[in-house]
Amino acid sequence: MKPRVFGIETEYGLTGNAGPGWGLTADTAGRVIRHLLETPDLRNTNNFLDNGARLYLDGGTHPEYATPECDDILELVAHDKAGEPILAARLRRAEQRLGEEGTPIAIRLFKNNTDNTGNSYGCHENSCCPPSRRYECCPSTTPGRASSRGPT
Repeated sequence: MKPRVFGIETEYGLTGNAGPGWGLTADTAGRVIRHLLETPDLRNTNNFLDNGARLYLDGGTHPEYATPECDDILELVAHDKAGEPILAARLRRAEQRLGEEGTPIAIRLFKNNTDNTGNSYGCHENSCCPPSRRYECCPSTTPGRASSRGPT
């Protein structure tokens, strides 16, 4: 197999309990995300982590963890698993900071799951391959799926 660079991105569902029952208002969700991503401005949420991964707001109110580029599948899996304790530590800090601001809250992140409003979240691959060679680099990729993913 020709050398390839791999990565995966994992979208996390987010919910919280800041009162009776689970669920977040738009304002509270924004504050949770801001603390989770450790950024004052949700317009720029690019966080490059110590392990080379990226943590950012993908869309709406769900954070996404993208592994660093890897040239070995086992390394890729290790970086994906390394993201779990990183997110857990950030989640604990976010809960603490929100509590200090007067919003005691329990936050839950769901890897590859759905949130309480029915939105689904998952995981997808990234492969570094020039568009002109897309079918040579990824022979198992069907043309319909590859064209729906856009240029790589």
